[in-house]
Amino acid sequence: MSSRLHRIDSHWGRAAGAGACVLAVVAGALFIESIVADDVSAVPNPYMGREATHTVSIESDGSYDVHIDQTMELARGFEFSFGGMVHDGFRLPDTESVLPPYLRAQYSDPAITMDGQSAEVSVEHTVHAVDISARHDFTEGEHEGTVDYRVTGAAVGAEHGPTAAEEDGVTVYLRPLVPGDVIVTSAEPIMMVECEKWAPDAEPCGHKSGDAWLIGNDELEGDAVVRITLDADEAELIEPEIDSTK
Repeated sequence: MSSRLHRIDSHWGRAAGAGACVLAVVAGALFIESIVADDVSAVPNPYMGREATHTVSIESDGSYDVHIDQTMELARGFEFSFGGMVHDGFRLPDTESVLPPYLRAQYSDPAITMDGQSAEVSVEHTVHAVDISARHDFTEGEHEGTVDYRVTGAAVGAEHGPTAAEEDGVTVYLRPLVPGDVIVTSAEPIMMVECEKWAPDAEPCGHKSGDAWLIGNDELEGDAVVRITLDADEAELIEPEIDSTK
């Protein structure tokens, strides 16, 4: 009997010792977490908020100019970039080609200001992405920037686009450079605007306001594409580049 009690005492002794070790580990983890939390709070995420509005002006030949107004607020000094990166291709509806055809756009005439001062613009091409941006070491507080660039070769006749079975015209493709609202104006009447989240499917989006078409940032999730169908003459378009190789 005494031997059995000894074994039970030993068992509970080991359990108590293990429990004490667990409590010590938990307490130590909480202490470390407290230190880390205090350290993180001392160096907060610098981004307090960012907003952008794209104003897109489409010409009769399908080319368009983009003007972006960007604002951002920093909780501390930080190196920040105005502008961003965008894919240069727009997937057209599938054909009998092995790979789906892509409309390759050309980006040119970049210009950026930061807090009212002209900035040196960096334009980098990586495979089928183009980065138009300018970086700077900013102080704590709110800062404003503008980004301008021109896009050509991003329009095709509607018979080559998703609305071919519905009506003639021209389809202009747009992908916002940074997340934000989009305001579209056109020299030719806008017949329809669609947002394409999963190419080549799209849904009507935005709404007409006067002579412009407004599309909210919440309708442009991720890397969404805007397709704008115009009542325009395909013969006036700048010759597009169709790429079915990659």
